[in-house]
Amino acid sequence: MFTCSEIGSGKDQPDIYHAAALQMDTDPSRTWVFEDALHALRTAKKAGFQTVGVYDRASSADQEDIRKTADIYLPEFSDFERFWKIVSA
Repeated sequence: MFTCSEIGSGKDQPDIYHAAALQMDTDPSRTWVFEDALHALRTAKKAGFQTVGVYDRASSADQEDIRKTADIYLPEFSDFERFWKIVSA
């Protein structure tokens, strides 16, 4: 796990996602980023990561845009089985 403070930039920059991919030794195009904030989702997607939008009450006003932007949308983070079914098909 990384925090923006550790990386030195916010989620408006892809640095935190690249650091995680480097740590896991995965290519961004084969790495899934789970996000509940629209700006962070857009950043990850623009940087070439696959994205999962996750519902969060704090960003409820952006849910329609999050659904449209994300490669996969989960109405609840606990619905991880749904993610696996989609990516395993």
